[in-house]
Amino acid sequence: MRITLKDIAGKVGISKAAVSMALNNSPRVSPKRRDEVQRIAGEMGYVPDPFLSGLAKYRAAKGVPQSQGVIAWINHWDKPQQLRGYREFDLYWRGARQVAKRSGYRLEELFWPTDGSAKLFELTLIKRSVLGLLIPPHLPEVNWGGFDWSKFSLMRFGLSVRYPDSNLVTSDHQRAVVMAIQKMHEYGYQRIGLVMSEISDCSWGGNYSGGFAWAQKLLELNSALPPMKKNPQRSAKGIAGYKTALDRWMKKYQPDAILNYLAEVPAYLRELGYRIPQDVAVAGTSVCDIPVDTGIDQRSYVIGQIAAGMLIKQIGLNERGEPPAPVRILVESRWQDGKTLPSRR
Repeated sequence: MRITLKDIAGKVGISKAAVSMALNNSPRVSPKRRDEVQRIAGEMGYVPDPFLSGLAKYRAAKGVPQSQGVIAWINHWDKPQQLRGYREFDLYWRGARQVAKRSGYRLEELFWPTDGSAKLFELTLIKRSVLGLLIPPHLPEVNWGGFDWSKFSLMRFGLSVRYPDSNLVTSDHQRAVVMAIQKMHEYGYQRIGLVMSEISDCSWGGNYSGGFAWAQKLLELNSALPPMKKNPQRSAKGIAGYKTALDRWMKKYQPDAILNYLAEVPAYLRELGYRIPQDVAVAGTSVCDIPVDTGIDQRSYVIGQIAAGMLIKQIGLNERGEPPAPVRILVESRWQDGKTLPSRR
């Protein structure tokens, strides 16, 4: 007589669904209970039904996923609506949602008020049966409080958030900058500058300024320009001071093309009397949120897909919390041509 899930459930004193999850190493079942169920199943001589196993494979091949649970996209921003107001971050979300849905998971954006309790938010996630967390970019000083990350599988976007030290996926910023400077040089530009903020460059481990310096050396640019790395300010006085510093840098180094990180800079250049691209050509470090049509396409949708796929694998393997050896996945960017940096060849 074939031993069934119902037989095991009766022996252990739990539901058939709990037995099935335990035999599949689901994180919804405690390690102690999983070990007990698997031990008893082995003692009883349980063998999975080959017909049901074949059906599961058939459903997977036909793209008919079973409901697997919930993945949460954590939004701990002071103004939550701003997070996905950035097109780059919204593409992360869209890519992740597509993979989650295809795999039978539901991706939910959950808002954690900045003045909210870490313990209360943790209980909210547990109540909603959340298995894994996607952690999108936040300000470097984000405060997670005493949140217990060990209860969930984790995947982080980018380098702006330093904690938790989970696996992460991001663009290969250094190689992207080198690619961009090479492309700009191929298009006939000789005096190429980099504009970004010191704070942002530090958040990304110097990848932008490092890539810029390497590209200048690689191309043997005799007119190598120092980057403009002043931190922009939001106050009227701060904006005026930034424009003055930008104008001073422009007049001193006279770049014919700029690789720009800051969304405000194209407008500031125009206000200072510079025509784009007639006086200075401008490419963006991301074509998503910088108002130019030329520059680096970081493939944000793909980054979202990879993040969700990796998280789902971790859920399946019951890998929770910060891993002993965190993995960094770097996605190759591509160049996008446009009118703000035309070829001079």
